[in-house]
Amino acid sequence: MKPLTLKILAPALALLLASATLSWGQGTDRGVMRVEFLYSIETTGGRGEKLKSPTDIFFDRHSRELYVTDVSARRILVYNADGAFLQEIKIDGLEGAPRMVAMDGEGRLYVGHSQSARVSILTYKGDPLEVLELPGIVDAPGNQVRPMYFAEGPAGEVYALKSKGGIVKIDPFGEKHQELFLNGEDAPNMIYGMTVDSQGRFIFSDMRPYSMVIYDPRQGSPRRFGSAGILYGQIARPQGLTTDEAGHIFVTSLVRNKVLCYDRDGNFIEEFGSLGRNYGQFYMPSKIVSDGKDRLYVLEEPLKRVQVFRIGFPQEESKANPGGKTPSET
Repeated sequence: MKPLTLKILAPALALLLASATLSWGQGTDRGVMRVEFLYSIETTGGRGEKLKSPTDIFFDRHSRELYVTDVSARRILVYNADGAFLQEIKIDGLEGAPRMVAMDGEGRLYVGHSQSARVSILTYKGDPLEVLELPGIVDAPGNQVRPMYFAEGPAGEVYALKSKGGIVKIDPFGEKHQELFLNGEDAPNMIYGMTVDSQGRFIFSDMRPYSMVIYDPRQGSPRRFGSAGILYGQIARPQGLTTDEAGHIFVTSLVRNKVLCYDRDGNFIEEFGSLGRNYGQFYMPSKIVSDGKDRLYVLEEPLKRVQVFRIGFPQEESKANPGGKTPSET
C-alpha cells in the first residue's frame, strides 16, 4: 500500500477507534460514578424562544442560579437550579455583547465583552456599577491581551485569566487588582479553561499537550495530570473544567465528546457521554459548571443547549453512610 493511502486512512482509523471506545465506555458501569440526565435548557422562558449563541455558563452557589451568556442576542439569561427561567439581563453598552460571566460572593456580576477588553461590573439585576481596565490588558490591533476566562474563588473573589501574562484577582472597585503569574516546568502553555477549587487551587485545561494543570499558589509549582489520547480514560482537547465541594474535578473533552472525572489529586475516576445529538450524548461540549453538590451543567455551543445531569458516587456514599441510604434515595 502506498504511503499516501496510509495517510488518508489514518484519520478514518482513528475515528473508528474513537467510536468503538465511545460505545464501550458508555456501556460499561463499574459502579464508581452514577450519572442521570435530568433536563436540557434550550429556550428562554415560556415563549419558546430558543437560545441563539450561548458562549458561557456560570452557576452561583449562593443564590443557586445559573447564568448563560447569549452573545448574538446581547443578553444574560438567568435560570434557577431546576432550569426554570427567571430573568433576562440586556447588555447594551458600548463594550459590546456579553461573552463571559461570573458572580462574586457579594452578588456582583462580572461581564467580559465581545468588542472590548474591559470588564463590566453590574448588580445582580443588571444595573451598571463599574467598567474596569485590568492590569496587563492591551487592546491595540495586532498586540491584544484580553481577559479570556473568569473563575470564582472559595471566598467569593473573581479571577480573570488573561490571554498573556497570567491571572488577575479583580477588585470590583478597580483600585487594588492583584496579578498572579504562572511559572515552572509544568506551567500551562495553551489554556482553554480555568476553575478554582474549594482549596484555592487553580486548575487549567492545556491544549499543548492535552492535559490539565493544578497550580497551588501556596506551593508555587504547577503539576500536570491526565493522559492524552482517544481511549477510555484519556483526554483529547480538554476545554471546560469545574469542581464540586467534595473535590472531584470534571473536564470536558471536545474531541472525545465526553466528560471525564478525576479526584482532587488528578487521578482518573470515570467518564460519561458519547458522540451524538440526543440527550445524554454530547456534540463538542465546551463549558461545564457544578452546583457544588450533585449537578453538572454542560454547554454545547453548536447545539445551543445546556444539558443538566445528576452525579453520584456510590462507593463514596457507602463509605460516608455505611448501611444507610444514599442522598438520592432519601
